[in-house]
Amino acid sequence: MLKKLTMRAIQLRHLVIALAIMLILAGLRWIPETPMDVFPEFSPVKVEIQTEAPGLSSLETEQLISIPVEHAMNGIPHLKTLRSKSVLGLSSVVMLFEPNTQIDVARQAVQERLLLVSQRLPATAKTPVMLPPLSSLSRVLKIGLTSGQLSIQQLSTKVLWTIRPRLMSIQGVANVAIWGLREPELHIQFNPLKLSQYQLSVSQVGQQVTSAISSEGSGYLDTNQQRLAVTYDRPTISKEDFMDMVVGINNGIPITLGQVAEVEWHHAMPIGDAVINRGDGLLLIVEKHPDANTLKVTADIDRALKELKPGLKDVTLDATIFRPASFIEQAIDNLKQAILVGIALVAIILFWFLRKPGPAVISLVAIPVSLVTAILILTWLGISINTMVLAGLVIALGEVVDDSIIDLENILRSVEQNQNSQHPKSLLKVIVQASYEVRGAVIYATLIVMSVFIPVFFLEGIAGAFFKPLAYGYLLAISASLLVALILTPALAYCLLKNTRHIPHANSPEFAVLNKWLSRMLEEPKKIVLGAMIGLCLIMCSIPFLGSEFIPAFKERDFLMHFVSRPTTSVEQMKKMTVRASEELMQIDGVRNLGAHIGRTEVADEVVGPNFCELWISIAPNVPYEETVQKINQTISGYTGIFTDVQTYLKERTKEVMSGNSSSVVIRLFGDELETLRNKAEEIRQILATEPGVIDLKVESQVLVPQIHVRIKNSQAAKYGINEAEIKQALTLMTQGKVQGEILMDQARFNVRLIGNHPVRDNLMSLRQLQILSPTGAVVQLSDVADIYIEPTPNEVKRESASRKIDISANVTGKDSGGVASSIENKLSHIKLPDGYYIKFMGEYAEQRNATKTLIAYTCLALLVVFILIKTSLKSVRLTLMLFAMLPFAIAGGVLGIWFSGGVTSLGAMIGLIAVIGIAARNGILIISNVQQQSQNSAITKEILISAISNRTRAIAMTSLATTMALMPIIFKGPISGYEIEYPLALVVVTGLLFAVMANVVFLPSLLLITKSRNGTSL
Repeated sequence: MLKKLTMRAIQLRHLVIALAIMLILAGLRWIPETPMDVFPEFSPVKVEIQTEAPGLSSLETEQLISIPVEHAMNGIPHLKTLRSKSVLGLSSVVMLFEPNTQIDVARQAVQERLLLVSQRLPATAKTPVMLPPLSSLSRVLKIGLTSGQLSIQQLSTKVLWTIRPRLMSIQGVANVAIWGLREPELHIQFNPLKLSQYQLSVSQVGQQVTSAISSEGSGYLDTNQQRLAVTYDRPTISKEDFMDMVVGINNGIPITLGQVAEVEWHHAMPIGDAVINRGDGLLLIVEKHPDANTLKVTADIDRALKELKPGLKDVTLDATIFRPASFIEQAIDNLKQAILVGIALVAIILFWFLRKPGPAVISLVAIPVSLVTAILILTWLGISINTMVLAGLVIALGEVVDDSIIDLENILRSVEQNQNSQHPKSLLKVIVQASYEVRGAVIYATLIVMSVFIPVFFLEGIAGAFFKPLAYGYLLAISASLLVALILTPALAYCLLKNTRHIPHANSPEFAVLNKWLSRMLEEPKKIVLGAMIGLCLIMCSIPFLGSEFIPAFKERDFLMHFVSRPTTSVEQMKKMTVRASEELMQIDGVRNLGAHIGRTEVADEVVGPNFCELWISIAPNVPYEETVQKINQTISGYTGIFTDVQTYLKERTKEVMSGNSSSVVIRLFGDELETLRNKAEEIRQILATEPGVIDLKVESQVLVPQIHVRIKNSQAAKYGINEAEIKQALTLMTQGKVQGEILMDQARFNVRLIGNHPVRDNLMSLRQLQILSPTGAVVQLSDVADIYIEPTPNEVKRESASRKIDISANVTGKDSGGVASSIENKLSHIKLPDGYYIKFMGEYAEQRNATKTLIAYTCLALLVVFILIKTSLKSVRLTLMLFAMLPFAIAGGVLGIWFSGGVTSLGAMIGLIAVIGIAARNGILIISNVQQQSQNSAITKEILISAISNRTRAIAMTSLATTMALMPIIFKGPISGYEIEYPLALVVVTGLLFAVMANVVFLPSLLLITKSRNGTSL
């Protein structure tokens, strides 16, 4: 079959070459338009429900909203994790689904149950909102808006009704959250004393206002010729129109709103704020859909902002506070450069080895054809091109030419032998036969390389999301190269090598030197094997001393800093501290701009209190990276009583996806009683504080905060005819007011809020003196009809898997995170917990441990598959065992690479070890198969071994050097942007290849010589 395929390819060589050219042209046409991102989507399918409940405490929010919603969502198909968070006035329920769950199906299932449970929520709760689906790196741009002429309210109006709608219309934008928003509202500030004077109630005023501003159709009027619509003009935004509105009758005299209330433009009580650089402003956070291309969305946003700019003359826009597109462009450009430089170096190696341009060109053709094929197939499968895919293509660079080199080498040798023969055969038959001779070994070798990547496809979670695209890119490239060697290489060889004479290996000076060196080395094979085993043992003994980490730190120029104060801190106080920190940070050389958001905003992914702040710092590209980061850390470390940490967005997001927490090490404690959880969490925190290398240690701020409680005095309230509903209404109106409706102005809408003329916001005494209008017309103070007292309550309540939880988290510095986390786990194994309470380890350490177990388990399976493939190819169990004995040397070389990269084992380094095993086995099977061909079941002699190695060394050397040269740009530049994961992987592959080549050329022949049976044949 393979002979016929090769024969047909040569006969239709012009068609084959034309198809190859068309494939490359298609790649040049479509690849530039292929979506590119820095990393693949690594977060699971997520659906979040948020329910606003103004005025409810965290415990009330949990009991009345979060738990009912949790119960309704339990049992949804493919639901993996169910979490909730309840804070003052807001419930958030998050559902994480199993891999490969369709987001549309998950959202539909959630929506069906949400419709049912929303009817059973308390009246004070607003309609539950399902947040739009977001990508794992959802934040695509942060835009700061400031103005020296416009107030924050005026700026808010422009953002709400001009900027945000335009940005939301962009394809790929999922949400635009606005921090610092002060949406203008028309406040009707009633006076309880005047209401009593005119014998009016607050309810009457509210009903009249609602009726006046409500939108109701008035029908139509039919005349003889036409139908005319009748409508009622609602009040304008003019305060005078509201002041003249009649709200009641007293003794036959109309009472206007202006007689009992004042009408002023104001805004609702803020739930968050923003700081831009050093002062006031609004911060817009643009988030994208999961399948959206960050670069394209960013370009479209820039274009939209440019279009809006002429109409925003008094507004200053800063779209560089956080711009991940810059990091993506830099990372992808670095990897593209590595590919181009790698291709150039590979070309130099091929021309140097093959000596003639024709054979070198044939081998080089395999690179663009294989890479373009791989990229087009990935695009067709819906896999975006990212740094992990490009890394897989870089690693495959050396191997995509390997199949063509092996095929071409044998073709060249056979053509020369045929030319020197007394009875030469036709060139077609010679090329077909030569290609067929090595085809079996090449196919098995390629299958072996593909088999060793089996474990990668069993990785789950963030590890699988990161490294499966790398494996896809790598395997598709070498699969395409196999097809190139089967079809295109023989066709090109026939066209280009008709009259080419080839320099035989034995006559090449470098191979004469190699043969002499091998002959001398193989004179004492036992010493070589013994020395190699000693060296192997020494390297392998160093493995326990290696550190471990899951995902390295990324060299982004945009930083995220958490700035968290005590839970009782107000928005105003938090803003003062944030402005002070901003001023100090902006004085650091290299800090370009800064944006901060405090608290939360509606329909956004931050479910926090006003004590929580995130500062986003952008540094210039030309300043020293490590030095600037150190200055930022030193600046913020001076704030006592405030938790701070500095991370890149990519690092923070990967941690958040792994555990729902942004720290590296997370200990999650489950239980029922909040007080017991807090006490045990503090005990765990004290244990962690003794561990060297632990920084940013904190217990989740689920602490008791003061809360004002109001309870009716039934006997006293009965004297005035006041009931609980009237007290609740008075509390609502005097603390936050109540929206009665909205008024329209052009395309904008503004709320009309009924609120007391002296809102109770300052102190407890003013609340006690709150005036309530009784049905009898008397005005009484709240303290006359109710008890007012303070009791502690949790500031927030978190739940997971139908149980309350609290996190103890920390980051690690100066040591590897895996070693620190392992030590912490050992210490916590002795802690005693009450019945029903348990600990779960989360974060990078847990994810890495699970990934490592998966890799080890399935690597054993992969090695079994490799063993079967080698046994099938070599047809000898003992030769297969010999080849397997050589593989640990490739691993030892990879371990040295880990030491060179910093002595920390990352998941990228482990993937490199897997790749090295496959390449070493591939090269070994090529040598042994050639030995079998030459020995023909006779005795294996030193001369046969030297001849076999000489025949295959050129291909092995070219492949190894090509792979090394392809990875050299990454190694020389170090872990710069885009190389953070690829750098240790590249070092492991290069050092592992070096050891694998030495083992194939020296150790394996020595082992074959030693293990000869008594009759001289190989065991």
